[in-house]
Amino acid sequence: MSTPLLQVRDLKVHFQPPRRGFGKTPPPIRAVDGVSFEVEAGRTLGLVGESGCGKSTTARAILNLISHADRGGEVLLDGVRVDQLSESDMRLHRSKAQMVFQDPFASLNPRMTVGKIIREPIRNFDLGLTQRDEQLEVIRLMELVGINPRYMNRYPHEFSGGQRQRIGIARALAVQPKLIVCDEAVSALDVSIQAQVINLLMDLQQKLGVAYVFISHDLAVVRHIADRVGVMYLGRIVELADSDKLYKTPRHPYTKALLSAAPVPDPEQNVSQNRVKLEGEVPSPDIEYAGCPFADRCPEVLGHCRSTPPTLSSEAHRVSCLLYEDA
Repeated sequence: MSTPLLQVRDLKVHFQPPRRGFGKTPPPIRAVDGVSFEVEAGRTLGLVGESGCGKSTTARAILNLISHADRGGEVLLDGVRVDQLSESDMRLHRSKAQMVFQDPFASLNPRMTVGKIIREPIRNFDLGLTQRDEQLEVIRLMELVGINPRYMNRYPHEFSGGQRQRIGIARALAVQPKLIVCDEAVSALDVSIQAQVINLLMDLQQKLGVAYVFISHDLAVVRHIADRVGVMYLGRIVELADSDKLYKTPRHPYTKALLSAAPVPDPEQNVSQNRVKLEGEVPSPDIEYAGCPFADRCPEVLGHCRSTPPTLSSEAHRVSCLLYEDA
């Protein structure tokens, strides 16, 4: 059996808030608190969950874009443990993993033409191309993502949001990465444009064999693109399974609640009886819970859920819930 392209083992990212005045040192913010998953080459893992659950912090930790934080666990990319690499070694390794950011305008330099934006990583990583070959590569990348190469001398503000995101994808592809992390890459786009960008990403995966970690709060989008889906709650993965299995037979009460809250396209369909209502607010990530962090909001809570911490099972359809540990 081949080794997965990306291996994340018990990843933890805790931020220490500053102390105010002479008061006590506040407890750390447990943004990511023991996340583990794998991504095979040429496959897509989707990460979903409410805002603040740790999805974006996980993404940045994978690419070593986190600073001023206490980290734990391991991140292995293509067999190399990247969480312990020095800056110089990480730069050499960074061409294997790139990122597409949420805001397609803020992530592009407004003072550079799109041709220069796409060419920049080629030069930064010294791919050994002549100036003419660099120009031809920029043309190829623009055509690959559906942007007319004759527009390479235009600036980002002259493009629509969807076109800007295509430019961001072309820039990420410029160094021929094996993994692309998409952090809410379509959430800022109109629904029709979202579909176009998702289809583009899927086409590129078939052509190039690139793997994705696709982060989104939109369950419908993730279902369309992901092979496997991880559901995050308060810095932890509570359910991880193949996409079809997770959507058809969700096991964790939080997953069931997320799926039941998703909009239904058929207005005649009565879903009110299947709606799972969550009580209370999302707990604070600076609290260390003795039991399950979801217990106070869970409609299926057991008597010992607040005192016994659940663990993520090792089966193919993984779930972190005492309902199944007691079964």
